[in-house]
Amino acid sequence: MSKPFVFKARLKVADLFHHTNHEEVFTAAVTKRESLEHFLLRILGFCALSYHPNTFHNQKSDKQYPDVWCENDDQEIIIALYVSELDISEIHRLCKFYDKLLILTIDGESWFKGISSQLIQHHNISVYSITANFIEDLKSNLTTSLHWDILIEQNSLSVGDKAGYYQTDVKQLC
Repeated sequence: MSKPFVFKARLKVADLFHHTNHEEVFTAAVTKRESLEHFLLRILGFCALSYHPNTFHNQKSDKQYPDVWCENDDQEIIIALYVSELDISEIHRLCKFYDKLLILTIDGESWFKGISSQLIQHHNISVYSITANFIEDLKSNLTTSLHWDILIEQNSLSVGDKAGYYQTDVKQLC
């Protein structure tokens, strides 16, 4: 696939954890510096936080902003989501900067094991991991229209589209 790749997204999100049900419609693109895995994590992270009325995703890979974030009424970022394995110095910096820091990774257990002892001082961070097989399944069935039905439960995430149904456990590492 040549980049940038543009998608028309219609995401029906049923978030059983936050007791919300809504639809998100927008255009999104894989940027020149972005992998498909990062793009998919960013879209899934957006869905996970979309229960909040002021949720945004970083469509331009602007380094000044997280991949996904929620703002309060004063347009201050209160929840920042990054969809990659960050180095520990970056995590320390971001924990000081944001009220709540979330990290979403693919099979991130070994990465987390290497940094977990250094996170004890931070009480505003949560790290989640989903399986690589789930992302590969989504990636192999991508079309230019992301018409997804997304189900968010306590420890799982499911995506249904016209090609199939994909489910993964979501492990909270901290």
